[in-house]
Amino acid sequence: MEGRWRHLPPWAQAWVALASLLGLGLVLYYLLGSPLTGKALLDFSYYWLLVALFLPLTYLLFPARAGEERPRGYDYALGLGTLGTGLFLAWHGPSMVVRPWTNPEAPWQIALALFLLVAVLEGARRAGGLGFALVALLLAAYPLIAPSLPGLFWGPPLPWTEVLGYAIYSTQGLLGLPMRTVGELLVGFLILAAFLVATGAGEVFLKVASALFGWTRGGAAKVSVVASAFFGSLSGSILSNVAGTGSLTIPAMIRSGFGRTYAAGVEACASTGGVLMPPVMGAVAFVMASLLGIPYGQVVAAAVIPSALYYLSLFAHVDLYAAKHGLKGLHRTELPPLGPSLREGLPFLLVLALLVFALLYLRLERLAPFYALGVLLLFLFLQGKLTWASLHRGLVAAGALIGQTLALILPVGLILAGLLGTGVAPALTGALVQMGQANLYLVLFLGVAIAFLLGMAGVMVAAYILLAVTLAPALARLGEFVPLAVHLFIAYWSMLSAITPPVAVAAFLAARLAGAPPMAVALEAVKLGLAIYFLPFFFLFEPALILQGEWSSILYHTALAALGLLLLVGGLEGQLWGLGPLPLWARALYVVGGILVAIPETLSSLLAIPVLLGSGLWLWGRGKGKRTPPRGLEERR
Repeated sequence: MEGRWRHLPPWAQAWVALASLLGLGLVLYYLLGSPLTGKALLDFSYYWLLVALFLPLTYLLFPARAGEERPRGYDYALGLGTLGTGLFLAWHGPSMVVRPWTNPEAPWQIALALFLLVAVLEGARRAGGLGFALVALLLAAYPLIAPSLPGLFWGPPLPWTEVLGYAIYSTQGLLGLPMRTVGELLVGFLILAAFLVATGAGEVFLKVASALFGWTRGGAAKVSVVASAFFGSLSGSILSNVAGTGSLTIPAMIRSGFGRTYAAGVEACASTGGVLMPPVMGAVAFVMASLLGIPYGQVVAAAVIPSALYYLSLFAHVDLYAAKHGLKGLHRTELPPLGPSLREGLPFLLVLALLVFALLYLRLERLAPFYALGVLLLFLFLQGKLTWASLHRGLVAAGALIGQTLALILPVGLILAGLLGTGVAPALTGALVQMGQANLYLVLFLGVAIAFLLGMAGVMVAAYILLAVTLAPALARLGEFVPLAVHLFIAYWSMLSAITPPVAVAAFLAARLAGAPPMAVALEAVKLGLAIYFLPFFFLFEPALILQGEWSSILYHTALAALGLLLLVGGLEGQLWGLGPLPLWARALYVVGGILVAIPETLSSLLAIPVLLGSGLWLWGRGKGKRTPPRGLEERR
């Protein structure tokens, strides 16, 4: 997007900056101004104004075709058309509430709806890829083909104008739950993330990570893991995480001795886990909080242990790989000093601490990012680092990020309209409940398969929401699982296609940055990220891993899961701390045994741990005997 920005003509650059500034003022007025002035802004009008200001930026900053450096006439036409349509509908917001347009009668209402449908799908194609746009179109048009489908998938025949009006103008369509989540919760975090990155937070935390871990064995890869976790938590985007941090960390890993395929796999896995990394996380967390009707901070708290376990396993992979291949860290003279790096990053650390405090303790989900942003700008001003250039970069980055998010979120509203308008979602829920009464594991398998397949379309938010209205209610009604665990389970499996063949978009992008074979990187990423395939099942069957239950149970199951994952990693890498290289039979034993230890079932752990400890002691003794030369040989020396 930065390259595209540089090729915009001056008037288009002014358009982007002005839209971002007006959008920021609009959000602040909606959240803060109404209580102060006593004049409320109608929700409908507010959402349409957001569309008018930010969606056009997608057409300016994302090219219609690969290789286009400058916007073309159709980009400007789409942008101006979306701007005008959004403003017009915002003006008519009150009348749309009094008399809904869900069954449009006037030809101009139908024409506006058709234009918005095309504009939204084109934005989805540019920001999320052709696959995502096609999935959105197919599911949005589902009511038109439902009368021809059998069984559960049948729906009553509806006029196409009514289907179109419901999708565009109803509160269950374009301006439904996903858009309300963006407009009322997510937008503040997107603005904060943009200003953090624009004012240098990413570079500072990369310095801190380098100072902390760069000198250790495999330090370059450990820096990649830490930096990607932080950056992913802020951006909420897997691909921008790979592109943003991977362009720096992948070459550093290659220079320090890591293979190109391995380095790309590490970055792909670290970036994928970042989108569910507290404290900010991605759009899915906000939608989840809205669907469950719980505070956002509760979702953040639930994600802490699974995220920590996942990054612990990645850290262990890197450390054991470096030990096996004799890779040393960088000399301290080549690394930034820790003290100055921490002092430079102190404002960002304090801002994040304030954000966490406001989220978890004060429960100010809507206003917390704005308080944090105000503190950030104050700190930078007092340090003399707040410049007009940094403010301008932050505004442009915020506009681009919100525009991209709208381009990905609005099609999800179309999908929900297609499913809810025909009543197929409740019918599927009922069918899954009946199936689960016969075989619960079959329902879980179907959920995993559907989440993975939908995730292949390119956007995990769409996959998550679709399953949240079908699979999650079924599992909750079966009474077997905690609802929050079910929703996190779906979210994790919706993002796994980013590192899993045949799509593996994160692995393929990392492969391009590393100059490595894409499919080889994807397979390496599956091995490195194997823990994330099991973690959703662990916390689904043991809610203690998402902080549900007594502290003794939480600590016990977390310790077992951590031990099991470390043993699993040792088996996969063929190296274990203190044991040296493992023979093939021991590798298989530790892979299977590690999974058994981590499974939240006491019996499996009690059976597996003694076997693994015994084999480890035998291997240690055998290795010690090999390393100790005979006494006679020592005397001859």
